[in-house]
Amino acid sequence: MFEASFRNFLAHKGRMALSTLAVLLGVAFVSGTLVFSDTINVAFTGIAGSTAADVTIKPKQAFTPEVEDRGLSGEVPALPASVVAKVSTVPGVRAAHGQVSLQTLTVVDRAGKPVGATTGAPTLGQNWYDDPQVRLVQGHAPTGAGELVIDQASAEHKDIRLGDPLNILTPTGSTPGTVVGIVAFRSGNPGVTMVYTDTATAQRQLLGKPGQFTGVTVDTTPGTSHTTAQTRIKAALGDGYSVATKEEQAQTAAQQISSFLSVVTLALLGFAALAVLVGAFLILNTFAMLVAQRTRELGLLRALGAGRGQVMRAVLTEALLLGVIGSTLGLGTGIGLATGLKSLISGFGVDLSGTALVINPLTPVAAYAVGVLVTVVAAYLPARRAARISPMAALREAAAPPTRPLGPRTALGTALLLAGGAALAGAAEYHDTLVTGAGLLGGGILATLIALVILGPALSRAVVYGLGAVYPRLFGAVGRMSRLNAVRNPRRTGATAGALMISLSLVGAVAVLAASLTTSVDRDVDSTFGADYVLSGNGATPIGQEVTAKVRAIPGIQTVTRQRYAVAHLNGYQLVLSGVDVATVDRAVKPQYLTGSTADVAAGKLMVDQTTANADHLAIGSKVELHFLNGNVGTLTVGAISKPPAGAGKDGGSWEVSLDTLNRFAPEARDFTLYLNTAPGADRKRVQAALDAALAGYPQVSAQSQADYKKQITGQVDTVLYLVYALLGLAIVIAVLGVVNTLALSVIERTREIGLLRAIGTSRSQVGRLIRLESVLISVHGALLGLGLGLAWGIAGQKVLALYGITALSIPWTTILAVLAGSALAGLAAAVLPATKAARMPVLGAVATS
Repeated sequence: MFEASFRNFLAHKGRMALSTLAVLLGVAFVSGTLVFSDTINVAFTGIAGSTAADVTIKPKQAFTPEVEDRGLSGEVPALPASVVAKVSTVPGVRAAHGQVSLQTLTVVDRAGKPVGATTGAPTLGQNWYDDPQVRLVQGHAPTGAGELVIDQASAEHKDIRLGDPLNILTPTGSTPGTVVGIVAFRSGNPGVTMVYTDTATAQRQLLGKPGQFTGVTVDTTPGTSHTTAQTRIKAALGDGYSVATKEEQAQTAAQQISSFLSVVTLALLGFAALAVLVGAFLILNTFAMLVAQRTRELGLLRALGAGRGQVMRAVLTEALLLGVIGSTLGLGTGIGLATGLKSLISGFGVDLSGTALVINPLTPVAAYAVGVLVTVVAAYLPARRAARISPMAALREAAAPPTRPLGPRTALGTALLLAGGAALAGAAEYHDTLVTGAGLLGGGILATLIALVILGPALSRAVVYGLGAVYPRLFGAVGRMSRLNAVRNPRRTGATAGALMISLSLVGAVAVLAASLTTSVDRDVDSTFGADYVLSGNGATPIGQEVTAKVRAIPGIQTVTRQRYAVAHLNGYQLVLSGVDVATVDRAVKPQYLTGSTADVAAGKLMVDQTTANADHLAIGSKVELHFLNGNVGTLTVGAISKPPAGAGKDGGSWEVSLDTLNRFAPEARDFTLYLNTAPGADRKRVQAALDAALAGYPQVSAQSQADYKKQITGQVDTVLYLVYALLGLAIVIAVLGVVNTLALSVIERTREIGLLRAIGTSRSQVGRLIRLESVLISVHGALLGLGLGLAWGIAGQKVLALYGITALSIPWTTILAVLAGSALAGLAAAVLPATKAARMPVLGAVATS
């Protein structure tokens, strides 16, 4: 039986090719994601571990801010130089170096262009000291004001040489200098731009705190363990400082990288799971058709003494071979995909050229587990059906075994569809809390999806037959036959269309939510954005005092409204508190108050949005105790509640106070956003020209008009949308492969029928048209079901997310119609090979086929 299975697999290798491709694509996505994330993790944690000092001392903070919020407020904790002297006397310490290290800066060349990447890897400014992790390759170390050292990679990328002028822009001002040295990293550098000054300049100009450091790095003496040195330093300094060993810093870096990668990895694996699910439909359909075509062959095996278990194992063995081959090819393709992703991110300033791909043992295990298990499970039902074929089937003329009635299946699917529809309606109607709305929405999505999969055969009869009603009038007898062929086997048609339905249902839902978010943002900006221009720092960079002063001096600018941020904790959860100029904020951003007013904020009270207030059970007069990063604790009273901003969740809601209130608790916070209003009658073109001139030397600051600001926000939505569509495209490709496979096997199954049609005068072009029309019917049927399901999900999702500012329902009919038209074209493309094969089939040989 094993030999028979192997021979059958080889005999049908052409029919198995598309199923193998489906397994390959799903496995490639899984393995590629794992290899890519493991490579980034090893690269960054390895560099962090190798570049870290034996022991590092930093000022202790009240809590550890989340990665994405670091640098947002511009707060840089520092410690006095006396700490360096005290640590130097600790037994086991060979050397202690005071370190000034800042990320809130930008380095520009003589043309005012940034030297480092504006996105991706950061630009770091640091004081020069004897650091064993770097070495001078040209020039000398900075010894005084005006002397700078830059890293070799940045120098080569921007063609910077010794003697070239550079300017360091920080929130405290500008620090011009000349390049006197170029350094290389001993352990590799993933795209980070480094610039060094002498210690005094770094403290005074970069940090803005003469005589202070951001940390202390310690080199231990030979024979002294890092842990021992850590214990002694803690005893000498007390509780006011954070003391970490080299190993602890590497572990912290690994946790930060893992936290950052987890969201991306889970998203990619989610799409991989979708591709695998769609591929399972293709595999199930393929094996179901192969079993139907081999009814007489399997019946003969049963007549020769093969047991049911042997027949079932024979079919599953073929599936196992398919899974192993597809998984092997998918693993190799996934490694290639990871290589491509590694090269792709180099465009974002992250250089991993010095890091080899990391293939952990878990990756091939996951690849084969996904590919083989999914294939075998998908083939299980056809294998059971094969095992039930009786020996008498070998004597029958009919190729296909009798099928069970669809009544029970239709009843179950209808019940599930009604339950799922009720859950979606409940989510849209009863969504006072996210937990209730999301629970009903998730249940409704799952139930309706399963329902339509179960109802697939019954729906294919009704929908496909109805869609094909115009065929006889347009294409005559060929149209009538293609219509009947499409509903001849409703189970097959339902399964083929089901794969396309799953993919396009997500496309429809995402399209509705994205369009609703964009419309909501547009309305939100129109109703709340009162400024003529908004200035913001790129890459979480605060806006320097120089920029604010230059903008204020522009003729025609009447008001400049500043906005700052501070990171704080409320009941253990992190939030970002905004401070604004209350004197002009009503004109700049038009707060949408439900209760309270700007006067309450000016009086030192707190404003929160309605969603945040509901989530944290806050009302006017509620007391809120906030713990700030610098250790300050403040109790604020809720004085105003506003409408929720579009797309903001609980952690991203509006927490707002006046600048005076924010400065009481976070005095080091820097301006992060400036809203500019022009004077009545001002010449906007002259103001724009003056603004461009004022910002010419500050590439880290971007200025946008109202239209630009709206376009930026909606552009971010579009970018995510295009990425999601691209990833969903993988599942759609697999679904189209399912249509190809179904048609190809259908042509083989109908060889004699096609031969008879040719014998009675049907032309080759008519036979090809017959297959193409059938393909279009199946594809459009799957698209209609998927888009209809997606619209229902998207509408219910928008109602749930109305709590989070997505208040406008918008259905992108242009996108929906384009996807529907694209599905018809995909159906035509899928039919090319099967139609060509059917048209070229030899007439006599086809008629003689039994």
